[in-house]
Order: sequence, then C-alpha cells, then structure tokens
Amino acid sequence: MIGVVLWRDETLTKAVIWCEDQGDLAFYANEGGAEFREFNPGDWVEFDLTISGNIRIAENLSVLIEQGSPDLADRLSAAEVCGPEAGAAEQSGGTVVPFPLRAAKKRGVSAPRQASQG
Repeated sequence: MIGVVLWRDETLTKAVIWCEDQGDLAFYANEGGAEFREFNPGDWVEFDLTISGNIRIAENLSVLIEQGSPDLADRLSAAEVCGPEAGAAEQSGGTVVPFPLRAAKKRGVSAPRQASQG
C-alpha cells in the first residue's frame, strides 16, 4: 500500500498515514524496540497493511518520496473547515482533496518507486 504521512511523533514513535485507497487512516507504531524510521509529514511511504480489529496498522514502512505532499495535512484540514456546515439538513458535495498519487497518474506523471537517498 502507498500513503502519505499526515502526522508523526518521534517521542511516542507513532504516525498516522492517509492511504491511497481512500479508506480509513493507517496507524504506525514502533513496536519491539526497532529503530524509528526517518520519515516526516508529507513523505510518500510504501508499507504493509494489516487489520487489527477495526484498525488499519502500517508495518515495514519505506519512504518513496521525501516531502512529496508537504501541505497535505493542511489541505485536508482546510477541506474540513470549508466543507458543508455541521448539522446542515442536506450535505451535497463538499471539498474533495485528491490523493497525490492519483492526481499524478491523471497528469501522466509517474511517481518514483525508489526510496530517496540522502
């Protein structure tokens, strides 16, 4: 699965990832004392997805593109604020924020599959 890191906390060794399938967010937690991988909000990552109860768990993360979508979390927050008012009788439409990889495919741009070196 491919996704974009929305939030990361180095102290807690946890992260939240927006997935390309537009499903529920995936959660990453550094378990078992493994080294906390270097990634930041906006990085495109590839990972294995498992389900635990009703929670999506990201494992074996590798960075595909560093800072591929650095403003994504802000754009998603703005879409929520600018969307239909809470409690509105009819909620038609709203703001759509396309997943960056899908937008790249529509433009005919290929996303690199190699982890960034540097």
